[in-house]
Amino acid sequence: MRLSSSLSNRIFLACTLLATVSLGFAFAFVNAQVSGEVEAELRRDLSEAGTLVDQRRAAFTETFTTLTRLIADLPKLIGAVSTKDAPTVQPLADEYRAQIDADSLVILSPSGAVLARSGVETDALMQAASGSAQDGTTSMPHERGLLQVVSAPIIEGGDPTNVIGRLTVGFFLDDRRAVQFKAVTGTEIAFAAGGHVLASSLPRETRGGLDALTTARGVTPVSLRGEEYVMVSRPFTRARAAADPNGPTTLILRSRTERLRYLSTLRAGLAGALIVTLLLATVLSYAVARTMTRPLAAVTDAMRDVAATGDLTRKVTVQSRAWDDEDARLLGATFNTLTESVARFQREAAQRERLSSLGRLSTVIAHEVRNPLMIIRASLSSLRGERVSARDVREAVADIDEETQRINRIVTEVLDFAKPIRFDFAETSVNDVCRASVTAAWAGEAHQDVRLDLDPDIPPFVTDAERLRTVLVNVLANARQAVLAVAADPVGGSRERERGARISSVVLDEPAVVLRTERQDARVVISVADRGAGISAEDLLHVFDPYYTTRRSGTGLGLPIAKNIVEGLGGTIAVTSRPAEGTTVRIELPARAGDTA
Repeated sequence: MRLSSSLSNRIFLACTLLATVSLGFAFAFVNAQVSGEVEAELRRDLSEAGTLVDQRRAAFTETFTTLTRLIADLPKLIGAVSTKDAPTVQPLADEYRAQIDADSLVILSPSGAVLARSGVETDALMQAASGSAQDGTTSMPHERGLLQVVSAPIIEGGDPTNVIGRLTVGFFLDDRRAVQFKAVTGTEIAFAAGGHVLASSLPRETRGGLDALTTARGVTPVSLRGEEYVMVSRPFTRARAAADPNGPTTLILRSRTERLRYLSTLRAGLAGALIVTLLLATVLSYAVARTMTRPLAAVTDAMRDVAATGDLTRKVTVQSRAWDDEDARLLGATFNTLTESVARFQREAAQRERLSSLGRLSTVIAHEVRNPLMIIRASLSSLRGERVSARDVREAVADIDEETQRINRIVTEVLDFAKPIRFDFAETSVNDVCRASVTAAWAGEAHQDVRLDLDPDIPPFVTDAERLRTVLVNVLANARQAVLAVAADPVGGSRERERGARISSVVLDEPAVVLRTERQDARVVISVADRGAGISAEDLLHVFDPYYTTRRSGTGLGLPIAKNIVEGLGGTIAVTSRPAEGTTVRIELPARAGDTA
């Protein structure tokens, strides 16, 4: 049975498919929307982080520039520098560098002599300071990071032309500063110049992958050691960036993997909700399908029982639960109404059939009993005569006895056909039943013209031996009558032989009747073949109809009774015949009574 052949399966599959498609579309739509929103939010965050980094770096530089200029204007520093005594200036240099948290500080005389130096990498600071002819801020690549240099003149007496020295302060945009920027912006920070990353909040081993991207513009996807990022490059000065692409640049990186991890969690949640919803939809759709198909199944079971038992009073129990389908309940109620109507019609038809059978039975009895009664009456009339010889008495008594037996046989067959058949099952040897049936059919006379072809391998099987014997006696009696009819009409037999018929043991040495048994799998086949005149095609259609006969003395109930018995034993009976070639009756019985093929 195909999966879609059942109504409940079709409803179940349709609801489940609808839920799957709907939820799948919703999942795909939500996933696409969330993914797009995550990507857009990632870019917005990156842009905001870039702006914040620029502002932070600019404020950082501006703070150091302002502090440098304030220190250069301090009278205390001016007085110390005016002495041009390095031991006098050095303590002030150490003090001021510590106050402004600078990485290095250098004080030079107008001639370039070093008056004081404090902090780390002062040689690099002096190199940057000597290369800067003007006040302001400059940047210098360094192995530690990007060195930011702020320089301011030391002026005595407020006269701009009276420069007594120069104060140069340096601070590195190194890994420490990158981590500070990361804490503020929530992004990874890298400082680059000259096509190389000089400092970064990222691990040092990942910097090599960023060198090739220092000149990239716009949002760029980056993969570093299995981690996905999106990056934007922000040059320190946009005007210089156009002229020098390898100038100082800040690289801002936002982790895409973290966002995707959040997105994966969201997708897993959606997938879980989808699965749970599908399971609920599946259970509910099956429950809905069952509310429709349960009454249908009940109707189907009732119809199957009706077909098996013939009990047209079988009804469907129609329940009125709130969740049952109203149309299905209506179908069950309609079926119950139908069975009531069919049962009523069947009772009426049975009544009509009984009346019709009674009419046919009356005709048969009137026809079949009248003739014996007339013969009996004639015999009795002959006995009333004055001169009745002993021979006449014997003949009259014989006629009366024969006709009485005939009337008794007619009544017996009619009663056997009319009353229900009751079976007495027991283990039986079919071959023994066949032998006994031949003896009974020939009524103790010699039956050399019957051949028994019995299969010795047929084991005993369960059946009603007496009922089976009744069937075989009826069939064998018909075969005997057919053969005797041909033997009694040799002229007719000659005419049949002229038409090519193979009949009559009168002129042939072969047996006139053959009774054969054989085993076929779990069934036993009994066949009775005679070489009588055969049955015409028109009459063959009615051989099992009650009261239908072509013999003057027959009742037409022999084969109908045999058919009822064979079918009651779980078997089948069939008749094949051709005029002038004889007739074969084939009976198939199961190895156990009541079994079917």
